[in-house]
Amino acid sequence: MSVHFSNFIRNTLFYFVLFFSIINIEKCLNIESKRKQNEDNCKEENKHNEERPKCIICLKVLAADSMVLNKLKRHLDTNHSALNNKARDYFVRQLVKLEKQSSSFVKQTSVPSKALLASYKVAFRIAQFKKPHTIAEELILPSAIDMVSTLIGESVANQLKNIPLSNNTISRRIQDISDNINDQLIDKLRNKNFAIQLDEAPDNNKDAYLICYARFVDGVDIIEELLFCKSILSGTKAKDLFDITNNFMDHNNIKWENCLGVCTDGARAMSGQYGGLQALI
Repeated sequence: MSVHFSNFIRNTLFYFVLFFSIINIEKCLNIESKRKQNEDNCKEENKHNEERPKCIICLKVLAADSMVLNKLKRHLDTNHSALNNKARDYFVRQLVKLEKQSSSFVKQTSVPSKALLASYKVAFRIAQFKKPHTIAEELILPSAIDMVSTLIGESVANQLKNIPLSNNTISRRIQDISDNINDQLIDKLRNKNFAIQLDEAPDNNKDAYLICYARFVDGVDIIEELLFCKSILSGTKAKDLFDITNNFMDHNNIKWENCLGVCTDGARAMSGQYGGLQALI
């Protein structure tokens, strides 16, 4: 009996030691794997961050280890053998010329802040008076250049040519201004009591739209602004109109609790006592 018991204890201790040995091996393997992974990540990061030489003649980016003198000379002999006997000043001039080209490219592709502001102001005027977007490039800019060159001088008038006023640019500017005004209006409505006025109206193509105006008090002034104009795609029933309005409110985090009044026309879908838009709101 004691022999069997001692064998049992011996076997138990053996498997116990084996179990913990396997766990320790797995931990060591995991640590080693993480260490290798960290080393690979560091190598990859250093690879992206390392400085690499660039030939000022062919503009080819070389490997980082090409900074050795004999490798640079091999590149010169192989690819630019005709320049072997050139003096050092020649390559210095090439470097200066390349830097000037780079700086000139940056200047040409960047828009000065004042020119950008002037572009937005012109776009605002065009939208305010509902004029075609092409009027900026075809009429406003040439007229402004003529006036400034006559009154002030050609050098100042040439600066107006830096103002971006193309058709697509004016369209983007107007959209930016519209989005900014809409964001300001929504920010105010989130923290104020307001009332809305809703109406359904078709356009020239007989497409139906739901138009919503918002009224609220801002300081001592009563403000009235267009909140949204949404296409009516599904139908003109009260439930469809409510879904359009409610989705806009939810999307912009505007609380219905702050809405103190709803104004509509006398149509049944709008002002119905039980199934109208006012009843659903």
